[in-house]
Amino acid sequence: MSSSATLTTAHLPRLQAELAKWREGQPRTLTFATPSEDITSRLGTKTGERRGKDVIVAFRTRPPLDHEAEQKFGVSHPDPEVATDYTAPGDVEGQPKFEFCSGIEAASAEPGVFVAHVPGMKRSGPTLTHKKFDSDVAFGPDISNDEVYQRTVIANDIIPLALASGTACVLAYGQTGTGKTHTMEALEYRIARDLFVAAKKVGEELLEAERKAASGLPLDCETDVFGFSVTFLELLGKRVVDLLEPVDDLPVDDQGIPVRREITITEDANGDVRPRVNSRNTETAEQLHELIISALSYRRVSATARNIASSRSHAMLNIRIKNKLMPFAQEGQLILVDLAGSERYEDFKAHDKKRMLESRENNNSLMHLKECVRAKAKMAQEDGFVHIPWRANKLTMLLKPIFDVESRQPSKTIIIAHVSPHIQDSAHSVNILSYASPFKTSLPKPQGPAPYNPADPRTWNHDQTVEWLTKQFTKAARARQVQAYKLKEREAAKKSKKLPPFDASSPVTLAVDVGKLCPEGMTARNFGAIYFIDFVQRCLEAGKVGGDITPTVVKSISGDVIGELTHMILVAKTKLRRDIMKSRNTIAAKDTYGDSPWSVNIPGTDIRKPEPGTPGYEMFIRYTPAQYLVAAQRRKALWDERITEAVMKNDASQAGKDKDSVKLETVLQLMCEFYLDDANSTTATPAASE
Repeated sequence: MSSSATLTTAHLPRLQAELAKWREGQPRTLTFATPSEDITSRLGTKTGERRGKDVIVAFRTRPPLDHEAEQKFGVSHPDPEVATDYTAPGDVEGQPKFEFCSGIEAASAEPGVFVAHVPGMKRSGPTLTHKKFDSDVAFGPDISNDEVYQRTVIANDIIPLALASGTACVLAYGQTGTGKTHTMEALEYRIARDLFVAAKKVGEELLEAERKAASGLPLDCETDVFGFSVTFLELLGKRVVDLLEPVDDLPVDDQGIPVRREITITEDANGDVRPRVNSRNTETAEQLHELIISALSYRRVSATARNIASSRSHAMLNIRIKNKLMPFAQEGQLILVDLAGSERYEDFKAHDKKRMLESRENNNSLMHLKECVRAKAKMAQEDGFVHIPWRANKLTMLLKPIFDVESRQPSKTIIIAHVSPHIQDSAHSVNILSYASPFKTSLPKPQGPAPYNPADPRTWNHDQTVEWLTKQFTKAARARQVQAYKLKEREAAKKSKKLPPFDASSPVTLAVDVGKLCPEGMTARNFGAIYFIDFVQRCLEAGKVGGDITPTVVKSISGDVIGELTHMILVAKTKLRRDIMKSRNTIAAKDTYGDSPWSVNIPGTDIRKPEPGTPGYEMFIRYTPAQYLVAAQRRKALWDERITEAVMKNDASQAGKDKDSVKLETVLQLMCEFYLDDANSTTATPAASE
């Protein structure tokens, strides 16, 4: 069984000897695979295609502090009933009272491997077990904050992703007192420093693409391409407050911290989780950094057995990024979360009731977060059924942008799991690493070409991709033609003139040269891996600007095209999930209510559907359920009258037909009449059901 911190300290000399013997047989530690210089050069460049994984796992341990082992794990007397090789402080001249013994070893930096040395106890005495945990990258105690920033935020294109209308998230998780806040404050400072530099570079590239596309035409655009707004929330147990709320005239608690109003966390009508909080606009790195420092000064901390200034809450910084050149694009988000420390019973057994409740709520929210991150990592590897329970907790609700399976925005999440360097904390370190290590996934293995499916862009080859793009840009050009014709028609009507009918076969000018946009070898799968602003920039470079086709028109149309393509890929990826959910809902409804009338009756009527092979079935399947419903709703009074009249006429003539057959024949006749009239007025024809 595992050993307590007190027993581990008592048997420290023997454990140190065991650890030294283990190290002698280990290979040298593997260093980082990528040089730092190669990573630094990526800042401020566009991402192009999406690289890497959606969930990245990093491990980190800090160096021990001076006299930390003595202060945290010091014992005045060993247990007299336990035979140990304990040497009382001061028995050996010059020997420190309590020596540090490492409980974590970084066996490999990239890919990351941490080895936890877990002390145990048997009849024969203390034992030492070595457990390995894998991650994408691992940072030992000698790694600086700058190196951590380079190999997490920069190496995974977190800033360019947020600038490209994506969602990027960094989570710091671990035991209290392991350096989470130290890491996150360092990352926040560096992100504030580099975000505006990267935005300026990317903005200049976008402006240059517009200038080239305009070919001398005047441009109506701003120098500052991106706008930034910041929110900062604190989650303390089940209570959420706004750290940017003005503190003037607010009451204070016993710690002198302002008591802020509680924020309600709910979904709006559009399914977005956007609490009503103060949002501050920032224009410089200095403003952003000052805002972060000011908000963090109000974050709640308390002394615990493990940390004299332990963060008792989750702190969530959300930087929203608006592209002013593309107002129709979704806002990018950069979410930085410093999670409250995870605590075991030994850590909080001495707390008062209030602190114990806080610890319980924090651990509960961390477990919900674990389930969501694990499901997200699984979703990135397969197209099957994956449910992410993000509605189960306020913390995960606020992180909906990274957990929503139906979101069109690309997202990446980095989890930095922090563990204590002390061997006395090894049992808790194992829990932390066991929590985070399963999030590490492998990139999907390349597969052969799938059979062509017109509804799944991932199966299209180059020619099919060109054909689809041509249709989309032609459709957009035709829509602009119709809109221009309607404007002219209105102007002519004001002058009592009438224009000739619109010629739907007239040639159109595409806003983009599709051949240039989609060169040989490029497929829809490649376009699906391109970020929004990168696709728009490619369209500007391949645009046919001139006349009424301006750079703004090219941007608007290209945004619609990539949006449609992204939606088709999303629907194809989640098709199996949707089908499973649909079947589950149907089964649940049948178990509760029995067969639905919609499953046996023609939609919008109480008339039973014909069975395959019976008279009228071939005519019946010409129309979709939606078409039956539309026709029945629009001609409700007429339908009821005609059906009643037909039944009465059948009864009077004594023709021998049953009422259901008469009703079916009448409905099918009414459907023909309805869609014939509709076709004459809108040129629409009924679509055959699948």
